[in-house]
Amino acid sequence: MLKIRRTSHFIRFAAIAIAASMFALPAMADNYKIGVLHVERLLQQSKAAKAAHDRIEQEFKGRDADISRKEQDVRAATAQLARDRATLPQEELASRERTLELQTRDVQRLRQQFTEDLRARQFEELDKLKVRLDKVLTEYAKDNHFDLILQDALYVGRSVDITDDVIKALEAK
Repeated sequence: MLKIRRTSHFIRFAAIAIAASMFALPAMADNYKIGVLHVERLLQQSKAAKAAHDRIEQEFKGRDADISRKEQDVRAATAQLARDRATLPQEELASRERTLELQTRDVQRLRQQFTEDLRARQFEELDKLKVRLDKVLTEYAKDNHFDLILQDALYVGRSVDITDDVIKALEAK
């Protein structure tokens, strides 16, 4: 019976300690400085992100236009074959269909390769921007005595939104 009483005293003490610490946590939380960064907004509004987008666009614009011309040529050849189908001999029809199929596959392959190259280049630029942003954000957090910086929270009050300040700091570097 004595053991049970000691255990129950211990449980009561532990419960009181837990309850007391729960009331103390909000008071301690007031000492933290937290900021939230909206990454999507940073990517849309920062000059660094816009410059990266413009570099990629310039780099891929000619290639995209070339592939678009080839796609248009395939569409025109398809339409022409559809118009000529009734008057063509079977052998020539089969030959033009094979040629058109090869052109179609070639253009699809070019478009797919273009898309993969574009995506890889976008990730490359994004990685460069991320490295730069990490440095700027770390320096910003230290200079402004932040304890925690989060990215893209569900709800963010104006008092903790640091996106505009980080964009300015990013552009200053």
